[in-house]
Amino acid sequence: MHDTNISDWATVNDVSGRKAYEVYTKPLEKGQLDDGEYRYIKLPNALEALLISDPKADKAAAALDVEVGHLSDPDDVPGCAHFCEHLLFMGTKEFPSENEYSQFISTHGGSTNAYTSAYNTNYHFSVNPSQLQPALHRFSTFFISPLFSESCTNRELNAVDSEHKKNRQNDMWRMFQLSKEQSKADHPWHKFGSGNRESLLAAGRKVAAAQALEATKTPESAINVDKMEIDHSTNSQDSSLASSQKSASDADDGGPAGRETRRRLVKWWEGQYCASRMKLVVLGKGSIDELSEMAVKLFSGVPNRSLPPSPLIDSSPLGEEHRGIIIYTKTVMDFSAIELNWSIPWQTPQWKVKPASFITHFLGHEGPGSLHSYLKNKGWIVYLSAGPSSGGPGFDWMKCTILLTPEGFEHHLEVIRSVYAYLSLLRDEALPTWHQQEIIQLSKINFKYKEKQSPASYVSRTAEKAGRLYPRDKLLSASSVSEEWDEKPVRELLDKCLTVKDGRIMVMGREGWGKVALVGEEANSSQQRTWLKEKYYGTEYFIRRLPQDVITQGEGANWIKELALPKPNAFVPANLEVDQKQVDEPLRRPLKIRSSSMSTLWYKKDDQFWVPKAHVHLQITSPITTVTPKHNVSTRLYTNLVRDALTEYSYDADLAGLSYEVSNTAGGIHISIGGYNDKLTVLLKVVLDKLKTLTVNPERFEVLKEQLRQEYENLLMEQPYTLSDYFTRYLLSPTAWQPQEKLAELALLKAEDVQKHIPELLSRLHIQAFVHGNMEKDEAYGILRLAEEVLMTRTLTPSELLSDRSLLLPPACNYVLELPVSNKDEVNSALTYYLQVGDVTDARLRATLGLLAHIASEPAFNQLRTNEQLGYIVSSGTWSASGSLGWRVVVQSEKNPTFLENRVDVFFEETLRKLLQTMSDEEFEQKRQGLIDKELEKHKNLVEETGNFWNHINNGYHDFMRRTIDAENLRTLSRQDVLSLFMEKIHPAAKNRSKLSLHLRSQTVPSPKFTVAASVALLDALKSRGVVVQEADYHRQSATEPPLSAVKAFWENHFKSLPNLDQSDAKALLKTMDQFAKEHSAPASVDEGHRKLVNGVVHVRDMAAFKAGLIMSKAATPVVVYNDMDAKL
Repeated sequence: MHDTNISDWATVNDVSGRKAYEVYTKPLEKGQLDDGEYRYIKLPNALEALLISDPKADKAAAALDVEVGHLSDPDDVPGCAHFCEHLLFMGTKEFPSENEYSQFISTHGGSTNAYTSAYNTNYHFSVNPSQLQPALHRFSTFFISPLFSESCTNRELNAVDSEHKKNRQNDMWRMFQLSKEQSKADHPWHKFGSGNRESLLAAGRKVAAAQALEATKTPESAINVDKMEIDHSTNSQDSSLASSQKSASDADDGGPAGRETRRRLVKWWEGQYCASRMKLVVLGKGSIDELSEMAVKLFSGVPNRSLPPSPLIDSSPLGEEHRGIIIYTKTVMDFSAIELNWSIPWQTPQWKVKPASFITHFLGHEGPGSLHSYLKNKGWIVYLSAGPSSGGPGFDWMKCTILLTPEGFEHHLEVIRSVYAYLSLLRDEALPTWHQQEIIQLSKINFKYKEKQSPASYVSRTAEKAGRLYPRDKLLSASSVSEEWDEKPVRELLDKCLTVKDGRIMVMGREGWGKVALVGEEANSSQQRTWLKEKYYGTEYFIRRLPQDVITQGEGANWIKELALPKPNAFVPANLEVDQKQVDEPLRRPLKIRSSSMSTLWYKKDDQFWVPKAHVHLQITSPITTVTPKHNVSTRLYTNLVRDALTEYSYDADLAGLSYEVSNTAGGIHISIGGYNDKLTVLLKVVLDKLKTLTVNPERFEVLKEQLRQEYENLLMEQPYTLSDYFTRYLLSPTAWQPQEKLAELALLKAEDVQKHIPELLSRLHIQAFVHGNMEKDEAYGILRLAEEVLMTRTLTPSELLSDRSLLLPPACNYVLELPVSNKDEVNSALTYYLQVGDVTDARLRATLGLLAHIASEPAFNQLRTNEQLGYIVSSGTWSASGSLGWRVVVQSEKNPTFLENRVDVFFEETLRKLLQTMSDEEFEQKRQGLIDKELEKHKNLVEETGNFWNHINNGYHDFMRRTIDAENLRTLSRQDVLSLFMEKIHPAAKNRSKLSLHLRSQTVPSPKFTVAASVALLDALKSRGVVVQEADYHRQSATEPPLSAVKAFWENHFKSLPNLDQSDAKALLKTMDQFAKEHSAPASVDEGHRKLVNGVVHVRDMAAFKAGLIMSKAATPVVVYNDMDAKL
């Protein structure tokens, strides 16, 4: 649907009169608040680019989207597109250093990222505006002359594999791949998109094996074990960074199989990556002509291989055997859910109407008469959502996802019937035009008042949209704005696609399978459940066909009288006027316009974004919120019950761009409301009234209690690095409670306990309010009065108003807490390595540590992840809390956490110390200026400014000028200042260093090494059974001492290809491998010394006792005392 009218394009020549590029002449439709200048051009190589000139921008950004994703992977190289995304950025001919790009971007205050989806691959970065041209130069060469460096092949294979292993226990990834497996085997959707080491190397191993056999002219039963290509990373706990016994070439490029995989990748890249399939978006401060010239100069060299657009896939991924079925599947996390899926026609060409979005507007509605309301009143669901989902070019999906209660799990078939009843209602009912008119009205309001966002996110999303077949002048609006009503495509979707026979259902759960009667079973029966396993994630599942009575009922009329279409939305904003008062310069902080023993009011009228929106934050402080685990859990359930009771009422407000949140905090209850200000106070009053007058519904209490139980238990099943951070925070927080402590109280809690807790909680309060946006001072006062009048409470004493504190580590300490990873199937361990440096209010120290963290960030990632391959998750940065400031390094890895800690210590000594000592003045100045520019970035929108101000209000410091002060301090820092801080507070040899590390250790048992001695014994056994082996190659590969599991997997596969080998002999040989591994076990690993922590480590054995022995930090107090009672606004 891209415009093909040549009259919409004009040729622009360069100074010599030659054609430089073509420019699209129609103006792009953009929002009222978008003051950027846009130009859409086509380069001579057919690459299309959108240039955005924004003189006010304090961050430049660029993105390049390629309309090629994992649906284009070769059938025998699953994950190829994803692997390409990884290896593409490992150096170019012009910039061969593999971290040149990332180091340059990091130095100059930016960030980089990329992702591979089913149908596109997106690369993007942000950088300080003055450095856009050199950054874009480096970026462009990845698409002109990438090296696909042989020396990086093995490392990036491991990186992809580590990413896959990170996701293996993630239910979202598990269900996604299971849904792909249950599609037509010859359809692109069936592919394993993310890939892993095994999937990427499989084809290469076959070719390498064939070449080896041909080259050596060996008999059929012989084997050249060079093709063994065993993945040493599977021996996670004890493997060294690289085996000194393995050749450098094989270690770097993956050996023959790795080289073949790289060859296939390059061939695939040449056949898929083409300038005509690319869309570039560049945002900068320069003029539109300067940006155009930059794009033409740097990207005209991207090869145009005369490839057509990526082919449309206009067939459904679902065959007859995949429709009308229920897939029952087990989850890792504790929850129960249903997902209904329908394959639907591609929605992009129907962007004006968006029929799938129109239908799911009703199906996912939560107001009176909705499917959500009906199922919630039944006590069967906690959550319901519906919406279209991208498939690929030519097809899409529509999904309805429902989170079930335990009772809903037992009645899952009735829940499914109810979904089809609502679809029958939509088929049978008239669909008045006003429904779509309301949707169109809201979509146009939202687009008109769309605020600026992060430049990196904006260019990335815009580049992805440019790859869709929208009219170019509608590029910015088509995906979000509905323009017209056409009932025909809506009816076609309902009648032809969203039927019972065409749907595919997934029922998920971890617990309770024995209590649930499934399709084709009697109650309390588990007969005939043969659980299968999905190939890549090991997800257990089995399949049943929907009963005929469900199909017949679903094809009939709606039979549930409670279901109805929604009424007109009363929250659609009517008054969108902005009271715009010009100012010389925007205020840099909110004003404190009221302070009493009952309340404090902060206020700032919007003076730069000019949107008809406002945001209100209310922190309602109560001293008993979390004083015990019971109080903590009771308060949490109370806020959950408030939200639950308001669902029907507040849903329309949310649809109309006005949302709220009620949550418990360490010190009380937090209410936030934000969006169009027209009806903001209407919603706020209803929320406050419900907070004050809530009557606990016993049935909903039990539902939400169960949901909270699952949440607490699931927290312990999170990713190891998330948990290592969590427990580190816990150890340094005086009022935090562990999930187990909360669970113990939750089990005993009753509805009447929470009902009694409410008046006690609200009996004595202090209200701190912040009103920000398109509201006058009198309106802000009115909001505070409303809160005081509704809550009608007594005041707190001054000492009860002190903010939260932190626990402080003593000087010269080295603590380690070791905990097991709760998920016994999780192969990854994690390390959080925390160093306490000082007080967060020490402005010069804060700036110095910030600069140290800025300098260390990229080298830490490059060394620990890229070079040493410790794991996919590696990060470092400052970490602050009330009264404390520190720095932490986080690593998630298959390796032992003790080993990880020692590698961090080695990084400090051999990489970071040397870098700080030898860094040139020019390089230091670049780093410092990059961070200064970052600190001085302006807020992009009202939400961002509100969040920043509220953070400074709520933390008690009122340090609104912090970033400016930090920038001023940065200007005075020298390299020696940073080095001194590092040597005194960070370096492992620092005498007064305060350090705490959290080791989360995987409970999976690593496969033992298959030692050289074991391989010698196996060689004799192979010969005795007639298996011919090339001994020189065998001994060379055996010298690497691979894991036993990899050895057995290799030989098991190879034995199947030997027709002359009796299978009983094959089984006997596999059994002897276990015996030989045990008889010839490895001595202490060469890493074993590195796995022991240095002397002076104190192991934390009792968390409560450890916390009791720490001193408390000072409470947060204002760095400046403000009083703006008489301010004229």
